[in-house]
Amino acid sequence: MGMFDDIIVPKPYLRGLLSKKEEKLLKASKRYGGSVTGCEFQTKDLENALSTYKVYKQKLYMNDKTLWNCEPADTEQKSESTSKKYPYEKGRWQEVDHTGAVVFYNGFKDEKQNEWWFEFSFTFNKGKLDKKELISCKVETTKAKRDSLDEMWKIENEIYNHHKRKLKVRFFEWASLRLRSLQAWVSARHQIPKSVTEKAYKASGRNE
Repeated sequence: MGMFDDIIVPKPYLRGLLSKKEEKLLKASKRYGGSVTGCEFQTKDLENALSTYKVYKQKLYMNDKTLWNCEPADTEQKSESTSKKYPYEKGRWQEVDHTGAVVFYNGFKDEKQNEWWFEFSFTFNKGKLDKKELISCKVETTKAKRDSLDEMWKIENEIYNHHKRKLKVRFFEWASLRLRSLQAWVSARHQIPKSVTEKAYKASGRNE
């Protein structure tokens, strides 16, 4: 799958793209001490460096990780003159001057435990939100299908485990592990040691 980034999108930004029933499936959560609220998605259209982005006031921001856990203000560096309304967000989020589409996606479950797949595209112009689109909203896997697959894998694993418990199979598994260890030991015996390499380099003048 490779690297990706997280992007937090407030639920109101997705209204109008979904029906009321579909909107209810989106689960919003609070992050950074409750200072950021929204639905969490993944995207591969930004840096792909496991960074966290957010959409806020129609703009795209990236967390600079200086206050990654967003601890309460009394754990931060501040003086006696610092206001009680200490701006937790100051220095934490930087505007991103991104132009282009950002496709983001995630899966959510409904009350029947069916798995839904949501995929959106937000287009930004120099970091400002310009266009919103719904790419996909569908049931990816029903609970009945998932239960059926779980039962299938359970049956297959029981057969595999029964085979692995046979004395002959266990013996050959043990023998295979011992032979691999022996092979590693033998390989190490014929490798040229560092002392011989240094002697060769010195004699040939390579180091000079």
